[in-house]
Amino acid sequence: MIGEIGNLFLALALGFSAVQAGASFWGVLQNNNRYLILGTAAAYMQGILILATFITLMLAFLFCDFSLLTVALNDHTELPWYYRLGASWGNHEGSLLLFVLILSLVAVALSLFLKDPPFRARTLTFQGLLIFCFLVFLLMTSNPFTLLSFPLPEGQSLNPLLQDKSLMIHPPFLYLGYVGFSAPFSLALAALWGSEGAAWATLTRPWALFAWSTLTIGITLGSWWAYYELGWGGWWFWDPVENASLMPWLAGTALLHILRTQSFYRWSLLLSLLTFGFSLLGTFLVRSGLIASVHSFAQDPDRGLFILSLIGGIMGFSLFLWVWRSPRFQSPSIPLFSRKGLLFLNSLLLFVGLISLCFGTLYPLLSEGLWNETVAVGAPYFNQTLLPLLLPAFLLIPLGALLREEETSLFQLLILPLTAGLGAIVFLLYIYYPLSLETILGCGLAIWVLTGSLEAFFKGRLHLGPTLAHIGVALSLLGISVGSGLRVDETKILGFNESLTIGSKTLTLQDVTEGKTPTYLYEKATLVSGKSILTPEKRLYQPQNSLLSETAILTNGFSDLYVILGPYQGEKRWLFRASLIPLAPWIWIGGFLMAAGALISLLRRKEVPLVLLALLLMPHDLMATSDLYKEVRCPVCAGQSIADSDMPEAKALKEFIDEELKKGKSDEEIRGELRQRFGDDILFRPPFNQKTVFLWGFPFALFLLVLFGFLWRGFQSRAK
Repeated sequence: MIGEIGNLFLALALGFSAVQAGASFWGVLQNNNRYLILGTAAAYMQGILILATFITLMLAFLFCDFSLLTVALNDHTELPWYYRLGASWGNHEGSLLLFVLILSLVAVALSLFLKDPPFRARTLTFQGLLIFCFLVFLLMTSNPFTLLSFPLPEGQSLNPLLQDKSLMIHPPFLYLGYVGFSAPFSLALAALWGSEGAAWATLTRPWALFAWSTLTIGITLGSWWAYYELGWGGWWFWDPVENASLMPWLAGTALLHILRTQSFYRWSLLLSLLTFGFSLLGTFLVRSGLIASVHSFAQDPDRGLFILSLIGGIMGFSLFLWVWRSPRFQSPSIPLFSRKGLLFLNSLLLFVGLISLCFGTLYPLLSEGLWNETVAVGAPYFNQTLLPLLLPAFLLIPLGALLREEETSLFQLLILPLTAGLGAIVFLLYIYYPLSLETILGCGLAIWVLTGSLEAFFKGRLHLGPTLAHIGVALSLLGISVGSGLRVDETKILGFNESLTIGSKTLTLQDVTEGKTPTYLYEKATLVSGKSILTPEKRLYQPQNSLLSETAILTNGFSDLYVILGPYQGEKRWLFRASLIPLAPWIWIGGFLMAAGALISLLRRKEVPLVLLALLLMPHDLMATSDLYKEVRCPVCAGQSIADSDMPEAKALKEFIDEELKKGKSDEEIRGELRQRFGDDILFRPPFNQKTVFLWGFPFALFLLVLFGFLWRGFQSRAK
């Protein structure tokens, strides 16, 4: 039943996407307001239908409908509900439906926020064509509602690497970034169709900021996941799929810098087209099956060929339109050594780095296709090519932030960041000599960028949003440079009560326990470092029979103690690998600061203090790793949680939770034990099952109903 409903929604969405593109196109050609309104209404309808399709797929995964092929291959009844939910986009078909969903939501947002009817219609024409093309691909090759001839009793479960809570939010943010760049793409094509110049740049910048910020969050979460989940102690592997996310990020960074100039329209238009083109290229690399990656949905190459043909058609048409129509966009002559000139130069340097990254990523495919030779391109290549190419871009950040058109001594502007950068290099050499050249240059550049950006902000030459983004760049660069240059690694075989010393830290092995959960068997070590406990694990996931390491990380914000449990050595002794990585957390702090800077740039200035105040006043329990007290009901109190009760029963439950946390159990495992011992009503959070689906679904259904009513009334008022 669910499969038939999903296919019906998909078919209707395909029809409305065709109406969106066709009616908008015809309305522009004929200057007919009725068709313009019809195209806008169709955009709303296809958005609602694709959202309903995705909700249908999520319900199929939540209720383990093994009559669907996709669910049978990626779901399991023993998975926790949130992993079943994540499995709905943790596969090729589901992730492609998520891709189309975000395309459709972008179309709805464009319909709501673009005020000029002809320009809106031109934009919706191209956005509708994108939705139509990807829906055709989805229905022809990757339908998530493909039915089996008979339901299976059990599924094959989710990929063990994806059974992680950060993977619940990493793909949606990454896709918001990838597909969010479809808005600048469609806006650029609409401008090329018409003749907008400065107005187009002003309209495009908020869409580019939103897409870039969400892509930054997605990449940051992905690198953090690789750091703590894969167990190799690194955060970036120069994997082809990792590079596929970095390519549109670099292109988007170049686009944002050039949009700030309100000039160079032809270059801005080209970057808008190419940024989304690189997002599509990432889609091809993930799904083609032509590359080996821990991140890829390794499907058959026929699907990859279909996607490649689709990308070729989309980008071929858009680049042809740019070549044909862009000469009418004339930019004023701007001196190179000016703020706008330096921003233009910065975007060019980023583009050069982007081309180098793209070439290195695709070269193994080219080599095998043209010469039938297998070539591996990895970290050494990119460290020696891409990173040096990007060094001038880092040098230009304080220059572009501080320089203005009035006569000012350049040396006077740069004396502070220059002194700070050189001072940092001298300090490092004095304390830690010898050091690698990469560490010295990275730290010097980071301090240069940090000091220059802060100086520009306090002199009123840089707004808060760009300042935070530049500080984020500096912190990430500092974390990368210091972490790689001053990292300490130790490997040792330990028995019970034996210790490993690394830096100023001592780790003592207390115990190794074995156990099982519904989805995996585990071997867990307990190590003590001062008052802290670390519990690295080995997990054998079922039914895939896949062995994975679960790292233990102790951090104080300035360094990470990173521990991996290795193979059993016999005679109750195990191999342990420990690393002390200074400033490692700053890599991801910097990433989130970059995204925060872009989001703040979207706000009006009067709204920024309110947002910052809200962040500062955010309750600490929202940021805590575990705060179950407020979720657990006191058994003898009238509607109180154990956090608010002083009764002996509440105290006993608190002690039970504390003991379970010390054993390394997750919040969800503790909730399961509480439900098993005391029943579902011990928690203020009801479980999600068939009996409570209305309870959980009603607020969202009501929200969608109100939203639909609002949009319908808006459509009627425009029609009048």
